[in-house]
Amino acid sequence: MNYLDQLDQMLDANFRIVSIETYDPDRVTDLFTQLSRFSNKAFYMWEDKEGLHRIGASHIKIPRTSPSKEVLNHIEGSKHFGVYILRDFNDALEDEKNIQYLMKIASGDINKVVVLLSDFINLPKALKPFTLRSKHQMRQAG
Repeated sequence: MNYLDQLDQMLDANFRIVSIETYDPDRVTDLFTQLSRFSNKAFYMWEDKEGLHRIGASHIKIPRTSPSKEVLNHIEGSKHFGVYILRDFNDALEDEKNIQYLMKIASGDINKVVVLLSDFINLPKALKPFTLRSKHQMRQAG
């Protein structure tokens, strides 16, 4: 099974939150870009200070999605399925309001997937039951 198939299976695994820890998040981002080309799913990428954009249309930013609370509000309010990749979201996970937003997304009526992508993810205890966790290519010691 190749990486694209693995990613696709993770997105279809009935978890609304997926955390992917990797020392090479750019490579995983590239895999999501490849997957988006062959999928009928809408893929979005968020980076701090950049905001949210649809993968394949990075030049078109979605307004009012730069701060973490605004992007989570946008995701929670969306009426359509989407895969939302949030890069380096650890600082935002320290805010109780953001945790509540993620719990609402995870338990909402509209199926959406939030992917937390970083080299390390400090997942709050409250989100663990809603989250499929994955670690890839961890650095070797020494």
